[in-house]
Amino acid sequence: MSLQNAINFISKVDSESDFRKSCYIFKSQAELLEGLATLQMSFTKDEIEDAFNVLELKCQTYEQAGRVKEVKAWFRLFC
Repeated sequence: MSLQNAINFISKVDSESDFRKSCYIFKSQAELLEGLATLQMSFTKDEIEDAFNVLELKCQTYEQAGRVKEVKAWFRLFC
């Protein structure tokens, strides 16, 4: 499990709409995390929260912070 995997996942969801759309096949956050594990992108719920916090702290503009918060809200919809 990896914080870096969580950061990579957030970046990929933000930048690749096809990848984001492929995540919609999962019905829950647990299913999504299991599916990501098969893609060698495994991380825990704590690691994704840490990744969101790290990325929010690194933002230098409101626009960047807004994009991170959008992905965070999107991810939480799986709960």
